[in-house]
Amino acid sequence: MQLRYGMNPHQSASITALDRWPFTVVSGAPSYINVLDGLAGWQLVREASGLLGLPAAASFKHVSPAGAAVADTVASAYGRARDADPKSSYGDFVAVSHPVDAELADRLKRLVCDGIIAPGYDEGVVGVLASKKRGAFLVLEADPGYQPPAVEVREVYGVRLTQERDDVPLDRSLLDPELPDSAARDLLLGLVVARYTQSNTVAMVKDGMAIGIGAGQQSRIDCTRLAGEKAAEWWARRSAEELTEVAMVSDGAIPFVDNIAEAHRHGVRYLAEPGGSIRSAEVVAACAELGISLSQTGVRLFRH
Repeated sequence: MQLRYGMNPHQSASITALDRWPFTVVSGAPSYINVLDGLAGWQLVREASGLLGLPAAASFKHVSPAGAAVADTVASAYGRARDADPKSSYGDFVAVSHPVDAELADRLKRLVCDGIIAPGYDEGVVGVLASKKRGAFLVLEADPGYQPPAVEVREVYGVRLTQERDDVPLDRSLLDPELPDSAARDLLLGLVVARYTQSNTVAMVKDGMAIGIGAGQQSRIDCTRLAGEKAAEWWARRSAEELTEVAMVSDGAIPFVDNIAEAHRHGVRYLAEPGGSIRSAEVVAACAELGISLSQTGVRLFRH
């Protein structure tokens, strides 16, 4: 399939299915980044919904989520995902775990976004969506039964890189068994978000939605600060009270205790990170001192 263009308009691009297509194009013409956003977003919401048993939604920009959430309906889930960081979600690619209904289509009609991927569309919905952006809005339908290959291949500058797909289970067995159910839910959502976000990544989650995602930073503390600033901005739109009971996930081991102090400043009460850094004992001690419940998962979730 010929794509509209590659990463930039001056690059031509195409896409080829290895076996069968994981999605079909219902309306519009995809670009290279549309496909990357759509496939990453679909994997995130599919995994989150399957793990937590609720409709899930994600707002993707430049191959990382600006927001992600679960809720009782897809419309509510996307509303929460978009509300995490509306500035970054401007012109996003939408991913939802359940078929799109009229409520979500009506909401999307009034928002600036580039496209959507979902496992289905209720009657009449595609026509509403396809009319966005003067007919350029992209509508993709994911195949819920598609299973990706066990091996991933990437070609860069004349070499071919091959690795096993990252499908290590993310479940409650990775977390402190004493956690309350709400905290476990938020940490599990954070782990799924981290899996599909450009590294380094820190995600702060509260009440089933990511409220701050610090993505793609070389320094872990910058991830934590960025996630914290976004979480604080989200909370300031709601309350003058202190933000509390936040769950935080780090895709890699926390190397220094400054991350713990910064997390605590933004109301983090629960933390999941791989552990295993040379200063992990200091991280454990800092969490204990500040009253943060720490789960060292033993699982790194880098994505590049």
